[in-house]
Amino acid sequence: MKSWHAGMVSALFCFMSVTAFAADTTVEATPIAATSSTDTMGQTKTKIDEAVPEQAAPPAIVMDPSLQMTNLEEYYITKGKEYTKVTELLESLPKNQTGLSAKENHYFRMNKKLTGDFFYHVAAYNHDTHVLEGSYFVAKDESCAWKLPENGEAVLIYGNGESLIKKTKVVFYPKKIAVGSYGIIRVHVPGMVPYDIKITSLNTDVANITDKMNIQPLRQGTADIVVDISIAGASQTYTEQIDVVDEADKSDRSSTSHRPSVGVGIGIGWGGGWHHHDGGIGIGIGPWW
Repeated sequence: MKSWHAGMVSALFCFMSVTAFAADTTVEATPIAATSSTDTMGQTKTKIDEAVPEQAAPPAIVMDPSLQMTNLEEYYITKGKEYTKVTELLESLPKNQTGLSAKENHYFRMNKKLTGDFFYHVAAYNHDTHVLEGSYFVAKDESCAWKLPENGEAVLIYGNGESLIKKTKVVFYPKKIAVGSYGIIRVHVPGMVPYDIKITSLNTDVANITDKMNIQPLRQGTADIVVDISIAGASQTYTEQIDVVDEADKSDRSSTSHRPSVGVGIGIGWGGGWHHHDGGIGIGIGPWW
């Protein structure tokens, strides 16, 4: 009896020793998220969850920079006829378009310097937090107003582009293009608001328009280039005559010696030769002068 009892104690001591050794040598593992489900046979299945992707960073908070200024009137219009008509126009528009809070909850900062000699740049800030509520372009003649989102293109929230398009300029460079080179077209739109454009060559045997909206000279001669611009429902056509010269013509080499490389195009084509440009001053290829 004593022999049996002694054997049991010895076996128990060995078991406890092995268990302690295993506990000492166990490596901690990072917990893995898992979900369990029961199939039709009543058996439990475990599924390892995929890693949760990191969430995108919240949008940047823009504060009123004028809080640190002591000379506001030097940079901003804070009162007067122009200030009243511009801010009252923004207040009169639907809140779901402007993004403004109640009138008593925000204030405006209206830049003195016009953008493109056409737009007042106006920013609205919360009275309590001084955080930006919205940024806008308002035409000095009140013909149109645009909301300027933090990301993406400007959005028309009032009026039309009838006055704006009269301020738009189209520049062709160079006037003489050597065969083997390329010509560019530069569009100046006040405020860099979005527009649609269509470019056509009336003499495709002399020069044509590439898919990236460059002027490609083919042979010596003269070509008429037609540019149609559409902005906020208003349209205008510009026509320019360009000369294509032989690459070996040394008398014209000085005006065409700089040959910029082909660029990345101007925007999204939507049929009929039209392309949408999300804002900016240049199309075709650079550099821009």
